[in-house]
Amino acid sequence: MGKRYVYVMLTVMTVLFIQAVNAEEGKTRISEQSTFTLGEVVVATDSETPVDTDNHVDEQKLRQFNRDTLADALDLLPGVTLSRTGSRNEQTVYVRGFDIKHVPIFIDGIPVYVMYDGYPDLGRFSTFDLSRVILSKGFASVLYGPNTMGGAINMVSKRPENALEMNAGVGAASGDTCNAYINLGSNQGNWYIQGGGAYVDQDYFPLSYNFNPASAEGGDRRENSYHTDWKANLKIGYVPGGRNDDEYAFSYIRQEGEKGSPPYAGADASQKVRYWQWPQWDKESYYFTSRTGIGETGYVKMRLYYDTYNNSLFSYDDDTYSTISRPYAFRSWYDDHTSGGSMEAGARFFEDHDLKLAFHYKKDTHKERDEGQPWRTFEDDIYSLGVEDTMDMTSSLRVVAGASYDTIQSGRAEEYDFKTDVVSVFPDADASGANAQAGLFYSISDNGVLHTTVARKTRLPDMKSRYSYRFGTALPNPGLDPETAVNYEIGYKDTLVERIQIKAAIFCNDIRDYIQFARVPDPNDPDTLLNQNQNVGKVLIYGAEAEAGVKITETIETGLNYTYTEWDNRSNSDKVTNIPNHKFFAYLAYQPFDRLNLQTNIDYVSRRYGSTDGVRVAERYVVADAKALYQLTKSISAEAGLNNIGDTDYEIEEGYPEAGITYFANLMYRY
Repeated sequence: MGKRYVYVMLTVMTVLFIQAVNAEEGKTRISEQSTFTLGEVVVATDSETPVDTDNHVDEQKLRQFNRDTLADALDLLPGVTLSRTGSRNEQTVYVRGFDIKHVPIFIDGIPVYVMYDGYPDLGRFSTFDLSRVILSKGFASVLYGPNTMGGAINMVSKRPENALEMNAGVGAASGDTCNAYINLGSNQGNWYIQGGGAYVDQDYFPLSYNFNPASAEGGDRRENSYHTDWKANLKIGYVPGGRNDDEYAFSYIRQEGEKGSPPYAGADASQKVRYWQWPQWDKESYYFTSRTGIGETGYVKMRLYYDTYNNSLFSYDDDTYSTISRPYAFRSWYDDHTSGGSMEAGARFFEDHDLKLAFHYKKDTHKERDEGQPWRTFEDDIYSLGVEDTMDMTSSLRVVAGASYDTIQSGRAEEYDFKTDVVSVFPDADASGANAQAGLFYSISDNGVLHTTVARKTRLPDMKSRYSYRFGTALPNPGLDPETAVNYEIGYKDTLVERIQIKAAIFCNDIRDYIQFARVPDPNDPDTLLNQNQNVGKVLIYGAEAEAGVKITETIETGLNYTYTEWDNRSNSDKVTNIPNHKFFAYLAYQPFDRLNLQTNIDYVSRRYGSTDGVRVAERYVVADAKALYQLTKSISAEAGLNNIGDTDYEIEEGYPEAGITYFANLMYRY
């Protein structure tokens, strides 16, 4: 009843607003809401030789390919592999072999990763309110702050440019799924306001007709695959005007969700079937961003933020999800909050140096408890100081050099002994890491830029790696050191005959001090071996990426990208998981007449080792989608389509089948 109420109310609000706008203005205006530039992390722009190794997905691509979650949006890019933490029903990605702990997430340049283990669920972050998603790989600017060992992901919000802007949509899909979103903005010159909301509800997702039933999964409707998410946001900005481009903005984001975790449905009898549900996945963020000009070329940027994250996990006895009484069943609650800020200052010196300094501070607090147990608290203080210089060597050659120093200081880390009902404190554990990088960018033609970069990056150890007993199977190790990687890249991009855009890169990531499990004796029973996180890993990941976009005619366009990745675990015989050797994406869009657009796309992913059991996922897979969009009026459009039109039975994570053929239909409005 609740989801129907919200769905209907959002639809009514959208229709009423459309009618009010049309009645007041007498006509419609199509407007693309622009990017909130204060939320971007910029190296340098004012040159004939651009400094650009990033990939991005803008709002038009997000809606064109119906990428409604952050993970699905990133999957459009080369070098990115979509993955899933099966037992937790979490979407995640790997970027050139680095998992999401090593490629942190930012909203408008502000870190939002989960502090305990560094694994946020990317399926909970919707994209309806974003102007673009920016991915930096390997050579991420030191201005982002600490822990960008493998790169950085920045979700950049909207900022209105006109007196009135709006886009909205409502839709339905397989699995009794409904969604609705609305974004409203107004720019009044010296001030602006931007707000919106989104709602998504799914009862289940259908499995392929080719799926073979398992003991905990009968087929047809995937068991316990429901989720509900809603999100609201508000931004108020002040622009005094003048030549310094000063700007000050306050933002608020609130999102709430709940979900089920579908049970294991594979063939490995040793895998435990978990009956998990997440009644609460709530996140609330307050942040202030500003830019103040100083003199002719100087500026100061400031970001201040406070973020809360509350969630709960219930493990049930069986598939009725009604009782919690067996030894493996539990109720757990988590209460996290973080506060911090950063200051960035820059200026142009000697006409050929853009020098920037940045300082970051972040205080993380994680609390957790199981039913019948006291709260346990973990605290960290994280600092980072960085400097970056962009040097114009000639009119065609730019050099970017950066360095930073990161440190983590543990405040309090508590452990609970359920046998004695005593809470004790781990010893203090501090760690520090130094980072340095340099890149050369050379313009070889009007549009062609060749670059080469090298970056030595670190990641400070997270709370879980240092303190978790992992349900009695591991020993904590508070003295972990940072992980280290040296990332190399050579790349080229160009525009050919004004219709063909190409981009290619080869890369190599040399990872040292990788945190992996080592077998150590149990202090209470030397004959028993337990796991312990140690800095013992040495892994080499290398490969190549290529992408192209081609405007074949005025009505036909196509695009594709391909990633080849190899790995070598030089420390032991363990497999490196979730890295397929080959990934390919391509699409074809055709406009047979003015109001109709047709599109199809295809994904191919080769086999890989899965993290469930460290064995190969059964088969490589090919998945194709198709849709049609019709422009009903200048401002209203309707679309319908099919995903996985071949009804492929496939898995991203072993034992956790993905959806079979599904449909969707959406109605959208833009003013």
